[in-house]
Amino acid sequence: MSDDLERALVAMRDARNALLDAVAGLSDADLGRARPGGWSVRRVLEHVVESESAYAKLLAHLCGRAQPDAPRAATDVPAVLDSLAVTRADVHALVDGVEGETLYRLARVGHEEYSVLSVLQNIAAHDRDHLGQIADLLAPRVAHGPAPAAPPGLHIRRATAADLERVNEIYNHYVRHTAITFDIEPFTLDERRAWFAQFAADGPHRLLVGEVEGAVVAYAGTHRFRTKAAYDTTVETTVYCAPEMQGRGVGSALYGALFEAIREEDVRMAVAGITMPNDASVALHERFGFERAGLMHGVGRKFGRYWDVLWMEKRLRE
Repeated sequence: MSDDLERALVAMRDARNALLDAVAGLSDADLGRARPGGWSVRRVLEHVVESESAYAKLLAHLCGRAQPDAPRAATDVPAVLDSLAVTRADVHALVDGVEGETLYRLARVGHEEYSVLSVLQNIAAHDRDHLGQIADLLAPRVAHGPAPAAPPGLHIRRATAADLERVNEIYNHYVRHTAITFDIEPFTLDERRAWFAQFAADGPHRLLVGEVEGAVVAYAGTHRFRTKAAYDTTVETTVYCAPEMQGRGVGSALYGALFEAIREEDVRMAVAGITMPNDASVALHERFGFERAGLMHGVGRKFGRYWDVLWMEKRLRE
């Protein structure tokens, strides 16, 4: 099995498990919960089944395999869970043994192009997205807990040009494998050097790195939000951790140091744009006092689908 396929299947598993854990133990009455004008929990879960069934048919087309049967309509909790299991089993059966060119080959369907890999990534993203839609209806089942403690030996310092190769490596992982960033092509090292020129040892635009045992494992920074001069007292924040360091408190430690670094600067507002769904990033920003400013719908196209962007803001001074 290729590394890309294995990562996609792991992402699908983790996203589905998070969804199943969130709805475990729900009653039929719980399934009827809905916000005003919105879908009920039941309808969201039904849509998960419908979406994955549609993706399974698309995979059958891409892999040249027989179309799976449509799932049965779900009327109660056990039936919903059974349907989720059936559609997931269909997906796994369709990609079993798929390797090489078939995994990456693009095919146009309607106005979009898909590959087997992008379809699998979409399935994981949809599970996370649908969980986000019902998270507030499941409270306190889904909640943002305190930040985990940073790993022992984490050292945070100002970034230097010598860090750029590793910074670029971390960032390009997310370019290739996620919609967290809307860049489509990986950065070259020369492009990264040009990007680095915006940061300084003082002033509102800073770049920090976190290292463990001498190796850079994450970075965070503040940069210009817009070029027009009236925006100069606003900065946009960014933070990226190496994949193996996610969920270990590194991002929180870097953000804490970053906001301390610019505390005396002439900055009134920090903003962050977050591709949705991304519960971990939303939780991180909420821990640091960011509030939701607005959701932009379908403003980015990557991996054959359109993505929403949540903007959050943090007032640093009156």
